[in-house]
Amino acid sequence: MEVLRGGFRTADPDDAHERTEPLMTGHRMVVRREGASFGADVRWVAGDGLGLLRFSYGAAVDIRSHPLDAFATVHLPVRGGFHAEHRGMRVRADASHGAVFSSSGPLTMRWDAGLDLLVLKIDRADLERELATLLGRPPDVPLTFDLAMRRARGTVSGAAELVRSTCAAAGPQGPPPRVWAALKHAAATALLLGHPHSYTDALRAPTPPASSTVVRRVLDRAAADPAHPPTAPELARLTGVSERTLRAVFHAEFGVGPVTYLRRRRLDAVHRELADLDPTGDTTVADVALRHGFAHAGRFAAEYRTRFGEAPSTTLRCAPRR
Repeated sequence: MEVLRGGFRTADPDDAHERTEPLMTGHRMVVRREGASFGADVRWVAGDGLGLLRFSYGAAVDIRSHPLDAFATVHLPVRGGFHAEHRGMRVRADASHGAVFSSSGPLTMRWDAGLDLLVLKIDRADLERELATLLGRPPDVPLTFDLAMRRARGTVSGAAELVRSTCAAAGPQGPPPRVWAALKHAAATALLLGHPHSYTDALRAPTPPASSTVVRRVLDRAAADPAHPPTAPELARLTGVSERTLRAVFHAEFGVGPVTYLRRRRLDAVHRELADLDPTGDTTVADVALRHGFAHAGRFAAEYRTRFGEAPSTTLRCAPRR
């Protein structure tokens, strides 16, 4: 992962448009002729999943952007301001308010003459990974942020300043990869926890209590396909709780985690089936073990002996007496 720095100055609007499109997204820019003349001064630092950009065009401009599908941006005027419309909402961004653009749909901005603008850009995939970690499950509806952002003591403004100051202190080579990764994590977490969005209520909700519904869903899944035991992440997605909560539910109910509990139930099922079989028949221990999700014969035999005090072949051989 490489952190890149760059910048340019130009008095040509077409040149500025061509250079800025790769930094953000496709857009159309129109220079309004009133007031100051056009003079672009653009600086940026960007790496894996995160970017910080600073724009000054001198003149007043109108910008219409393509949908923001791949990332979210936080616009923080350093001087001056702009009006914006996005997803049917309008905002005035200035010293007291920023703007967050985060989803598909038309985006239009009307920049004041003399605007000096700082833009924090975070990849959507990284935001959704951080959100899944905070939720304890993958997001199931689009992540969209409120448009207007209050800046007074704002955590997101603080994250942008942290990125800026860290990059400035690192010099021309930029921060090392581990520091950049930490900055990306800090920026994503600050945005998810410090600004309202479509999952804010879910993040603020208390941890679900131990529930018989959770246990029942786990048992139903295990019974539906005993040959393919579920993993803990799969069970968390199925029940809609985090893996931590799932473990807490099963420890409260059974004294062990869900995967261990289901494995014991499968061993018990194998034991019952072997005890009921005709030892002279065609069904083998391996057949029964595979049917209940035990693919490793040696490990299965050792666990079986530990749980029942005998080899599975002994259970089968003694079945008539049982």
